[in-house]
Amino acid sequence: MTVLTSDVLKKALHKACSSFAPDELAYLALTSKPELPIRDRLAWVLHRELPGSVAAREWNRGGGRARSDLAVLQEETHEPLALVEMKAAYTFDFARAEQLTVEKYRRYIADDLDKAHQAGGTSARVFGLLLLTHPASPPRQPTPVVKYGREIARALSGRTPDELSGVALENARRCLAAHGTVEDGTLHAGRAFGIDVDVKYLLVSRPAVRSPGT
Repeated sequence: MTVLTSDVLKKALHKACSSFAPDELAYLALTSKPELPIRDRLAWVLHRELPGSVAAREWNRGGGRARSDLAVLQEETHEPLALVEMKAAYTFDFARAEQLTVEKYRRYIADDLDKAHQAGGTSARVFGLLLLTHPASPPRQPTPVVKYGREIARALSGRTPDELSGVALENARRCLAAHGTVEDGTLHAGRAFGIDVDVKYLLVSRPAVRSPGT
């Protein structure tokens, strides 16, 4: 049976993001949140490379309204083996521990994980994936092509990109730690509009909930 571990998922995530054209992910991340393009590439990698399973996007169980962003299902029975819920933000959203956005995303992910546990039953592992776009400099173009240019410039005022990244990851880890095991990494997105861009990620993992005696 396929087991989607955090290491397998991280490897698939890096492979998925390396499949973008040079600088494409930087463009996508600066002009809007890149959650869906990354989700779609990740689903395709998992679908192709996990034996005995299929990957489904926007999966729901039994016709209900609640949907999981990404599900890995047993190929023959379509029983869920793992569910992945994703959210996208920016490092400026986690620039200060007291920011409202820190608590907002903590609630989003906690709710998603609880929803996934209900949908997955006792057999599915559950993951929450938080993507943080991290521009290395503020935008300088005359029109607002970069969606959150003012917020990026404000967060980088008076500190280096590395300082912002470190603080953001620390704040994100702290708010997610109560919801599972947290790992993080960096996806190199390239360069767009004269700005070097990374996408930081935090992966929260929970084991399958086994019934007593199983």
